[in-house]
Amino acid sequence: MKTFLLVTLACGVTYLCPCLRAEEEIKYPSPDGRFALRITQPKDDEYHTTVELIEKDSGKVMVTLHSASDTELFDASESVLVWSTDSKSVAYGFQDSPPGVRVVSRGAVVCFWNGSGFDKVFLPENLPVPETKFPKGKGGYEKPYGGGVKPLRWLKSGDLELSNEDEVMLRGKTYTGVLHVTISFDAQHHASVKKIGKTKTKVEE
Repeated sequence: MKTFLLVTLACGVTYLCPCLRAEEEIKYPSPDGRFALRITQPKDDEYHTTVELIEKDSGKVMVTLHSASDTELFDASESVLVWSTDSKSVAYGFQDSPPGVRVVSRGAVVCFWNGSGFDKVFLPENLPVPETKFPKGKGGYEKPYGGGVKPLRWLKSGDLELSNEDEVMLRGKTYTGVLHVTISFDAQHHASVKKIGKTKTKVEE
């Protein structure tokens, strides 16, 4: 009888444990295959996710990009890494929403390899924003929906190209202004705006 009860208890623990574990997803490996993005999603809380830049083989955390303790409503499906070809520069793009605000916010953080780890670098404040164009006489009643920056690609020069978007609703249509901005970095990895493109406006019913 004692043996039967012990086996039953052990089976019960084995069955319950997978339900308590968080789900992990590893994607966006670096070109050299050494690093990647790891997303850890608690099964009982979809909005408090941990996002880390890790060393793939060891699982070592190089940089924590988003903490589960952050208060924003975080959309892990929009997390992305954009790598330079030499795997020494990476841009992290993300999307979240402030509590109580029904507006989507996109942002980006840049990390540079320092020989033993990655240093996190923030983009310049007050980046140029799109000048969304509306039909003549129909502007002025826009309802903000969201916007922000997302990384596109690293250039051979070492500069980073971003897309800055501003999305609004107007008279049943969605207007999205898209502006490409090129960011340069000095020897100390201080970021500055190098080039500003022209706004393109997309309209969807």
